[in-house]
Amino acid sequence: MIAELECLPCLVRQAREVAIISTDDSSMQKKIMRSCLAYMSETNLDRSPPEIAHGIGRIVKSMTGIEDPYREVKSLHTAAALSMLPEMDKIVSEAADPFVAGLRLAIAGNIIDLGVRGEVSDEDISSILSEAMLEPLEGVDPLQLKMEIDKADSVLYLADNAGETVFDRIFLEQFASEKITAAVRGAPAINDATVDDAKEAGLDRVVRIIDNGSGAPATVLSDCSPEFVTKFGEADLIIAKGQGNFESLSSSDANIFFLFRVKCNLVAEHSGFPVGSLVLLKSSSR
Repeated sequence: MIAELECLPCLVRQAREVAIISTDDSSMQKKIMRSCLAYMSETNLDRSPPEIAHGIGRIVKSMTGIEDPYREVKSLHTAAALSMLPEMDKIVSEAADPFVAGLRLAIAGNIIDLGVRGEVSDEDISSILSEAMLEPLEGVDPLQLKMEIDKADSVLYLADNAGETVFDRIFLEQFASEKITAAVRGAPAINDATVDDAKEAGLDRVVRIIDNGSGAPATVLSDCSPEFVTKFGEADLIIAKGQGNFESLSSSDANIFFLFRVKCNLVAEHSGFPVGSLVLLKSSSR
């Protein structure tokens, strides 16, 4: 999915927020913003929004020397999600279809996204449980995903945000873990999950975790490690979490199921579902 003009204000907001969270020095914040604005004025906009956002992250890290400015925020989000595990376990165990209940929780957990929202509160996270069970699930029938998981020999699960991996954990517990590999970012990118973040959420207790070798806030294959690209190409089935992965992989010819909440008008237009929707969407190439 190629960036449009309406992506630029969101990218500017991201740059401002990461500048503020990275340093208290107002003069440095202004220098960062000038550098980011100059980058956006010159960069190729015929790329996905996460590819452009990756450049912003690189600029801020190079100017501040801070590798993971959202580290504390990610831990807070993960702690809030972990506190809800008993209730999530109860929801799934009492559901008529535990697979669908876990799937709903995983998609609803995609609300924890600082790339689109400037702030996510504990109240926002706690509201996920009620939203997950009550809101309509748009797109394809969950049974189609379950059938493809069952017949696949290898499944690659592309994780998204740090706190969200707690919800992924609940979902991934619903099926055989030995054929599932979860992939996280190879370097910090906004509040996206790295290996350390995923382990903090306990995801490593459920599936094997690898990193994709990239610090982009999505799965940008051209920036990923050769090892990950090989793993991606060999997977029978890919489950991609989050709007960023939809933006970066929607034109891929791989067998992908996208799980995300629609958070902006551009993605609503591309996906065909209104802003706020919980979506399970199969790649159009298959």
